[in-house]
This record gives sequence, C-alpha cells and structure tokens, in this order.
Amino acid sequence: MLRPERNLNELAINRLGDIEADGVIRIGVFSDPHQNYKATDKMAYQMNQATDLDFVAGLGDFTNSSYNLEYDEFIEAIGRLDQININAVGNHDSIGAGPQLYRKAFGKSNFYFESASYRFIFFNSNNLENPTEFDPQWLKDRVDETGKNVMIFSHVQLRDNERYFNDDATILGYVIEHPRVKVIFNGHNHVYDLSKDNDTIMMQCGRVAGEDGTHWLTITVQGGQFCVKRMDTGATTCENIK
Repeated sequence: MLRPERNLNELAINRLGDIEADGVIRIGVFSDPHQNYKATDKMAYQMNQATDLDFVAGLGDFTNSSYNLEYDEFIEAIGRLDQININAVGNHDSIGAGPQLYRKAFGKSNFYFESASYRFIFFNSNNLENPTEFDPQWLKDRVDETGKNVMIFSHVQLRDNERYFNDDATILGYVIEHPRVKVIFNGHNHVYDLSKDNDTIMMQCGRVAGEDGTHWLTITVQGGQFCVKRMDTGATTCENIK
C-alpha cells in the first residue's frame, strides 16, 4: 500500500506566497536521490537551515524501480523538509506501476505555476519509460501562450540526442531556443553541469549522494542575473540571463 499522501505537488503550490515579493527568486534544487535516503535526510536538514528559499524543486529519480516501498521511503524522507517542495518525475520513477504511483502521490506529471514575471513548467521528459505522458507539444504550447519568462524543470536534458528524434527533437529544440525560455533544469546524468544552449541557461543538478558530499543547489535570480551555489563545494557561479 502506498502512503496516504495525495496531490503533494498541488498542495505545495497552494502554499506558495509571492515568489518575487522582494525582487529575488530563490530556489533549492536536488535530483536523483534514488535510494540514498540518508543523503536525502542530510539534504533536508541543510535545506531547513536555508529559510529564505521560495520553493525546492526535485528533478526526479527518487526511486530505482518504482516500487511502492521506494515511493514511501522518499515521501517519508522529504516530509522532513520544512520548505515547499515540488517534484518532477524521473525515468526510474516511471517504470512499471511508477506513473500510477506518481499520479496518486504527486498528481499530474506535466504542470506549471506562475509568479509575477515567470512561468515555472514541470515537464515529464521520460519518453522511453512513459510515452503516454510524454507530450512535447504540450510543453511548446505552454511556452508559446505566455508572455512571461519561463523556467523549465525536467528530469532528462531536453537536448538528449539518444532519446529524442525527429518531430520530438524539433519541438524540444524550438523550446530550448525560444526567447522567453531563460533556464532549463535537469538531473538524470548524476553530475553537475552549467552551460548555455542558444543563450538559454542549461542547469544540470548532480545526484544527492555526490562525490563531494551532499549535493544540492541554491539558485538566485535577480534582475538579469542567474547565480547557482553548489552546496557540496560552496562554489558559486553567475550567468547573464538572455
């Protein structure tokens, strides 16, 4: 039996205040805890000290095989987090009964919410494991219809040439290059990487149980600048937003 929590993402979004009230967006980001729940506990403890985060984004793969027990263990671990936590679905969370379990616990796997000047889109990028809910056209439509800047949160990197081909690759390339898409977050590859693709910031978060300690990111967006702090090494890097 899956734990009784339901619609966790919707409940979290409903708790959001005015994200841009002080002119700064502050986001905690983590990815790929898999079954490293001791590392997840350490991460939650560290995040609870950062009281100024507007929300925490999980980028998926909180299980290895999408078992009920794995979902339960992750929900219990992340339940220790005082911050508002919103979770994307990973490819390991999408195996077998995983999509059904994710929907029960967290809700829809494609969704968005907004602040004064940004739309935050969470996208199910797991085309191989769950083609039914992989919908690049939905993502494109959500980008095209808004006049706000866009941040996208996805498990898989949207320029993954081993996964996305033909029309899917064309649509995702359009999204990456769209002038209103400012930042795209992903996990999946277990290593930290910060790059740009057609001036869009591509922010890859490593796995929680990192080689340099408990790995998660603090993101600060203010004006035209994007800054990321690695919480395992303490290193900070800033980039200009297109």
